[in-house]
Amino acid sequence: GRGKRPLFSSKNRKKTNQKAIDPAKFVNKAVTAFEETPFVAMHTFTDFGFDARLQANITKHGYESPTPIQDGAIPFVLAGRDLIGLANTGTGKTAAFLLPLLQRLLAGQVKRCLIVVPTRELAVQIEDEFRLFAAGLPLRSALVVGGASIAKQQQALQRRPQFVMATPGRLRDLTENYGLGLADFDAVVLDEADRMLDMGFIRDIRTILDKLS
Repeated sequence: GRGKRPLFSSKNRKKTNQKAIDPAKFVNKAVTAFEETPFVAMHTFTDFGFDARLQANITKHGYESPTPIQDGAIPFVLAGRDLIGLANTGTGKTAAFLLPLLQRLLAGQVKRCLIVVPTRELAVQIEDEFRLFAAGLPLRSALVVGGASIAKQQQALQRRPQFVMATPGRLRDLTENYGLGLADFDAVVLDEADRMLDMGFIRDIRTILDKLS
């Protein structure tokens, strides 16, 4: 009848559907502290058998014991192996590929090396480090980046430097519109490759790699 109270009012349904809350789920648990095991390098820089002139520059630069990325990567690059390396900024990853490539060029195992990077700033940093390690060596480099005179970069490339540090856009422009050939580069580094992909350089990189030997 009209005067009877419904068996399930909205108030009753709310009570029926309530679930028990476990307070333990909202209590922060103590985290067990642990000590990170300090890294112990398997090599010293003198173990890698670098050319005496290159080793002198390494020592002058203050390098004694390799960082993890250097300790792991240098033997593989010296052996001419393909390698993917993951390391944070500031861990010496530039030297991890630059030093063994310098050695391979001095030994006549590599003719020219192309280093492709996402930004002009990073290219400049790598060239600065190249100059430190290559001081007094018969090796030259060229910077091929946007925001600078393309005519001067062409002149630098005509001197056939063994190392070229380049950003993808400017390098592709030089290959497609100015006749730059890449076939004689037999070593290539994609530095910060994940960042270049995030910036949309995938087509540029594929085009560049297709032109390499």
